[in-house]
Amino acid sequence: MNTRAMAAAIFLRIRDHGAYSNVLLPQATRDLSRPDQSFVFSLVMGALRQVRTIDAIIAEMSGRDVTALDPEVGAVLQIAIGEMLLDEKETVYATVNESVEAIKQLGFPRAAGLVNGVLRNLGRSGVPVLPNDKARELSVPEWVLGRVTHDHGKGVARQLLGGLRRPAPRVGIRVRPGQSAPDGAEPIEGISDAYLIPRLPESRRGIVVSDGSSSAVAQAVAVQPGEVVLDMAAAPGGKTMSLWDQGCGRATVVAMDSHYRRLASARKRLAAEAVEPWWVHADGGRAPFADATFDAVLLDAPCTGLGTMRRRPEIAMRLRAKSLDDLA
Repeated sequence: MNTRAMAAAIFLRIRDHGAYSNVLLPQATRDLSRPDQSFVFSLVMGALRQVRTIDAIIAEMSGRDVTALDPEVGAVLQIAIGEMLLDEKETVYATVNESVEAIKQLGFPRAAGLVNGVLRNLGRSGVPVLPNDKARELSVPEWVLGRVTHDHGKGVARQLLGGLRRPAPRVGIRVRPGQSAPDGAEPIEGISDAYLIPRLPESRRGIVVSDGSSSAVAQAVAVQPGEVVLDMAAAPGGKTMSLWDQGCGRATVVAMDSHYRRLASARKRLAAEAVEPWWVHADGGRAPFADATFDAVLLDAPCTGLGTMRRRPEIAMRLRAKSLDDLA
């Protein structure tokens, strides 16, 4: 399977089946060479960040809405057009040829002509004139732009949402006790053991991928050895590991979450790092603990995730206005 076919298959799982890009991409590309892995990452993330503009281009160039196409055909076009929007003209030939091969590899040879025609026309004539639509340009639902504009004003809203649509330039990490930061790591001021690095090293021993904000939230608990603490919405486990590290493995850490599969995944991940909290599958709204059980409780409550869109751009595809009320 060529890299564009792999990228389209990954994109399809994110777009239609609820997969998380930050989880699926490392798993699905772990056997690739470093350059191919980076290329697939850039293809998938580029398409996710511009998906509404890409879909408008597909409709204009093919005369059909992307939802009217076979899912695999739509995904190959979305990946290819995302690449063409980002890359120089010289790459168009390779993009077209490899995308035609990709759709054949995915089992849709009859769609090769459509893919070839749409991409060649786009390469020849350039991006068509699209209606002025700021929400589309930002690839967010209209209601998101409206809500953020209402709360912060037009200028700030567009700056904020535009910033969230740009790739994150560096990766946030936390260095575990007794370990050293990778070469070139820049400390994040005011947050101990938190750093920014341009890319993840080959060996991740002793480091945890964690935005500075997440590291700061966990550190605010200030766990001491001998204390009993609860991480009430624990999956995927990053903050649980931080609580464990703060207590030097000598605090009792209880990790609870209402999503069994995510909890099981977190348990497996932390076990590989020799982190062994008590795991509880339960709903925080009806937590099965007596009063005064814990010295401290960390509740990083489920939210829209809009603020993490730089690293998980698919969030904008899934948000519904009703989600805000449900989460609250």
